[in-house]
Amino acid sequence: MNRRRFVASSAKLLAGAFLLDSARGYCDAAALSVRATPGGPLITPNGSFFVYSQMRNPAKVPDSVDLDGLVDNPARYSLDDLAAMTPVRQVMTLECFVNTAGGPLIFTSSFEGVPLATLLEKARVKPDAKAARVETSDGHPPFMLPLSELRRPGTMLLGKFGSEAVPLQHGSPYTRLFIPGAGGNHHPKWVRRITLVDAQASEHHAPPMAGFLSPAPPETSGSMSGVILTGYAFSGPEPVGTVELSTDNGASYRSMPLPPQPDPNVWLTWQISWRPPQRGFYVLRIRATSASGRKQDVPGVIAIQIG
Repeated sequence: MNRRRFVASSAKLLAGAFLLDSARGYCDAAALSVRATPGGPLITPNGSFFVYSQMRNPAKVPDSVDLDGLVDNPARYSLDDLAAMTPVRQVMTLECFVNTAGGPLIFTSSFEGVPLATLLEKARVKPDAKAARVETSDGHPPFMLPLSELRRPGTMLLGKFGSEAVPLQHGSPYTRLFIPGAGGNHHPKWVRRITLVDAQASEHHAPPMAGFLSPAPPETSGSMSGVILTGYAFSGPEPVGTVELSTDNGASYRSMPLPPQPDPNVWLTWQISWRPPQRGFYVLRIRATSASGRKQDVPGVIAIQIG
């Protein structure tokens, strides 16, 4: 594939379409080394969190959250009640279910809030409860979430993103439900009622995803001395199994050595140092597979002109 054809096709690829090309490019991966990003996984600064909503912001934010249904002790918690509870704080990654490899709909931050497990314990959930119907104040149809997700460690009603209170567009303090490792469409905003029910609901894991973060795709340049690229992989709530890299436009892939992933709910980030075999135009692709074998549908891609 040449440079002109790549530039013409890359927009479609990054939007989720495969690049249909049979050119093999350079098959020799040449010298490749991978190391974790300095300081551990990259943290997204406040103000750079993506916003994705199916509904408009509500005219009025809920002033309380009800927990009822198949419980022995139904309760209503005011926002002040929730703010007075002992919070937990944990670094985690949130990815929108429609994100593309290397796309902007993902961020990693410190999340602080009230563990939903604490409220469920107080409520004394009945044995026949299997899911929860979660009602919000923005007009979204009720969410049906499995009890297994609600009991997942780290599931919480959020009070803070990073160092700041949850802003309105992200669901407001203590009315945003966060479920580690779930796709973004399992994170209701402006929650007003959680009703435990005897119904089946499926877990919704974040899609396995690996991509390039910097230089920003689709195209960069480098020299024969080498190119340094920053990348990531995420497949919460389970660990990343493998990450494969192609330096010949997808004609062949090989597994990359991965840095440790202490928490599967936090993305892996690393720096790749790649020295090409000769001058020319290269298309690199990257893809992830989760530990259970879920595969990334569309690889991350970047083109490099080696002068």
